[in-house]
Amino acid sequence: MSDYYQVFFRTKKGGKGIDYETAKAEFLSVFRKYHLELIRELRSKMRIHVRMDGTSDDKVAGLAENLGYTFGILHAHEEPYLGENLEARNTGRWVVGWIRLGDKKLHLSEIYRQDRDSLIDSAPHKREFLVDKDGEIKSAKGHRRKRGVSPNDAKFILNISELEGDEVILDPFAGIGGLLLECRKRGFKFFASDIDPVVRPGLAQVTDNRCVLADAQYLPYRDAIFGIIITEPPFSRKYRQSVINSLLELLRVMKHDGKIVMLIAQDMYDEIVSEMLNSGIQLTKDFEIRRHGGLISRLLIFCLQ
Repeated sequence: MSDYYQVFFRTKKGGKGIDYETAKAEFLSVFRKYHLELIRELRSKMRIHVRMDGTSDDKVAGLAENLGYTFGILHAHEEPYLGENLEARNTGRWVVGWIRLGDKKLHLSEIYRQDRDSLIDSAPHKREFLVDKDGEIKSAKGHRRKRGVSPNDAKFILNISELEGDEVILDPFAGIGGLLLECRKRGFKFFASDIDPVVRPGLAQVTDNRCVLADAQYLPYRDAIFGIIITEPPFSRKYRQSVINSLLELLRVMKHDGKIVMLIAQDMYDEIVSEMLNSGIQLTKDFEIRRHGGLISRLLIFCLQ
């Protein structure tokens, strides 16, 4: 007899699809503390089979709630086939119940399925955010002044950062707080800054007033205070040089054993990597993220060499 898990990654995002290696890397990061054996990869089906020790279905399902790019997880239990009638039912992308595999039978039970309705309700264009409009604080639904990180992307970014939970996090381009909301949900300690006074009320609410209005080129924090910086700087070309100029300032407030995690536009890649390498910072991870409308982004993780 043998037990393992079948992991199904999300297959659609912005009509362009999710990169298989990116989804797999997220899953492996979340379950990195368990003895995990990758026993089969079905890349074309966006699926992997894994065996894990020291865990249970409840623990796996609980951790899976933090995953952004995993759609579902099945527990697979294998036994010899003795000729009996087997029953299974199709639930959409997978079947549950007993199926035959040659001289063996396999029982599949669903232990996790991503809550699509919840993701839609918390999407950037639907969630409410406090804004300062001409000196009056208002609640704006679907606030579009700044690009918002989707719940799935925010989950992925925190997961791939492999946080221990005791770090102090800074988002210096906080915008409408997509990354911060996921940090708050997980109980992390975080601070935020943004140069735009319009988003100040919303950031104050999300961070419990642990935020400041500041240009990321001139942050009002002392040296080496943050264990990790996780952020999405502006994608617009008109802010490009300001983003590049801010990198040294980010390094100043980062602890010497810390890291910087940045979601950037594809066309910012060469400039940012070059600037970081020239400052003695090593690029340790690099992932492609396909966003709504087919926009290609890169998630970069830098650490001191």
